[in-house]
Amino acid sequence: MKNIHAYRLIGLLSAGLVFSFPAQAKTYAELLQNVQQQQPEQAALQSYGELETTVSQSADSWFAGNANLVVAHENDALTGDLQKQKWHIGAEMPLWLPGQAQSQQNLARGLADLNSYQAWYLKWQASGQLRDLVWQYQESQVKADIAEQSVAQAQQLNDLIATLVKVGEKPKIDALLADKALLNAQAQRLNLQSMLESNRQQYQYWTNTQELPSPLTETIAKVDLQKHPELNRLKAQLAVLGAEYQTAKATEKDNPTFSFGGFQEEDKATSANNSLYAQITYPLGSSPLKKVETAKQRTAFLEKQAEVKRYQMVLENQLKKAKQQISLAQQKLSLMQQELQIATQTLQLATQAYKAGESNIQTLVNAQQDFLNSKLQQSLTEIELNKAIAQHNQIAGDSL
Repeated sequence: MKNIHAYRLIGLLSAGLVFSFPAQAKTYAELLQNVQQQQPEQAALQSYGELETTVSQSADSWFAGNANLVVAHENDALTGDLQKQKWHIGAEMPLWLPGQAQSQQNLARGLADLNSYQAWYLKWQASGQLRDLVWQYQESQVKADIAEQSVAQAQQLNDLIATLVKVGEKPKIDALLADKALLNAQAQRLNLQSMLESNRQQYQYWTNTQELPSPLTETIAKVDLQKHPELNRLKAQLAVLGAEYQTAKATEKDNPTFSFGGFQEEDKATSANNSLYAQITYPLGSSPLKKVETAKQRTAFLEKQAEVKRYQMVLENQLKKAKQQISLAQQKLSLMQQELQIATQTLQLATQAYKAGESNIQTLVNAQQDFLNSKLQQSLTEIELNKAIAQHNQIAGDSL
């Protein structure tokens, strides 16, 4: 950890390179809120809560479905002359089979957990997007600033050579080569500024600002896969599928029906006779179609179970690779610092040799380009290190 902090203190400023980054004011947490507001998936979060409430109410219901009112009337007006008539008024409602209500309660709890983990997952997903946006914007800014410095350096060289040519100390061909180097630098600056503007607009669209977060860099987060948002969301989905499988298994039989009510019968020879009734209809056997649905639910459950295990294995491998990337970036940064020192000394010697007439203009132009490339590579390696840390934290499930 100490080495990482040390490397992060080295870099843009220590290399003598001053970048005109946008003002850094807002924190990652503040920018994250703006990114989350743009997420299309946020609109579906409410439906998770509504579904959980509906299933919970179903589990708490006394009956397994709607109660029905039954009203019937019979008479012999068209078939006889006894003036028989019969009235039947009652109600019927389906009853829970053993285990059905409990499976509905388990499903409600699973949906409640899934709702919570889905919100957590969307925050983690937005964190990954914000990390990508920040470092993409930062990298394009670095390249644009280096291009600006390249133009300024080419312009200084152009002015110097123009003066030397004017007094006859250098041939006119040197002035033409200097003009060409300046045009190349200006063309490169134009391309990189266009890329910067594109990344700036994308960053602003998601964050509603052009300001980079402060602090910009992250420290390595502690790894705890038991709290990983995506892993927990998959486990919650698994629990929901398990509850749905148990529900399908418990409902392979049709629900028994309880009915009750009263009859009134009369004819011209007898007075009205009233009676009450109650009955339970219990189905025998199971529905073949429902058995098919149960088998499908079991297959879906087992597939999700395998997906959870597979994702956990992938996470562990990704974390190992992320740590290796951090270590590699540290080593590369150390090499880039040494390379910049050599390029700086080379440029000083090339400048002195050209002024003394000991080398040609192309050697000096190449030395200047190597110096700027070394600056750029050191700065990009600095970014690579911080991106590797950010990527490690994202894989570890750390939300901003």
